[in-house]
Amino acid sequence: MKKVRKTYRKITKKTKLFMNKYWPILMVLFMLNLCFPQYTLANNIEVMPVPQLPIEAGRIEVIKKLPQPDGLPKIAIKDPRWIVNISVSAYNSLPAQTDSTPCITASGLDVCARYEKLNDEDIIATNFWGLPFGTKVRFPKLFGDKIFTIEDRMNVRYYQTADIWMSEYSDAKAFGRQWTVMEIL
Repeated sequence: MKKVRKTYRKITKKTKLFMNKYWPILMVLFMLNLCFPQYTLANNIEVMPVPQLPIEAGRIEVIKKLPQPDGLPKIAIKDPRWIVNISVSAYNSLPAQTDSTPCITASGLDVCARYEKLNDEDIIATNFWGLPFGTKVRFPKLFGDKIFTIEDRMNVRYYQTADIWMSEYSDAKAFGRQWTVMEIL
C-alpha cells in the first residue's frame, strides 16, 4: 500500500507540474479550435491529385486578336438621389472673394493647378445640407449632363446657395446669380 501511495504522489506531482507549466498553451489551442473550427477540419480534407498536362500544353498560341475599344468605355448617366431648387452663382480665386489662400479649397484641392492641368471648371462650393466633399452634382438646366464636384465651402450665412468656380472674373460676373435645379448624385 505504501508503494502505491508513493507512486500516486509522484504521478500527481508530475501532472501538477505539467498542468501549471503548459495550461495556458492548452487553453489557447482549445479556444482556437472553438473559434476557428475550419482549421481543425481542414486537416481531414483529402486533396485530389493534380492531373498531368500533356507536353504540348506549355506552348502559347495566339488564337485571335480581340478588338480593342476606342478610348474609354461609355458610362451611363446616373439617376439623381435628390433634386432641389437652389441659387447658383460663380466665384474666382481672388483674395477678395475667398481667403488668404485663394487657390486652395476647403478640402485642400488646388483649383488653379488643376485648371492648368485639366482645363475644366467643375468645382463648386456649397454648405447645402452639409454635403460632404467629393459629392457629385449636376445643374441640368444650365450645364446639361456636366458633373460638378463639391470641394469648397461658403460662408455659413449662405446655406441654400452653390458657387461654381470659374477661372475668369468676367465669366463669373456674366454668370451672375440664378435659381435653378440641382441634382445630387
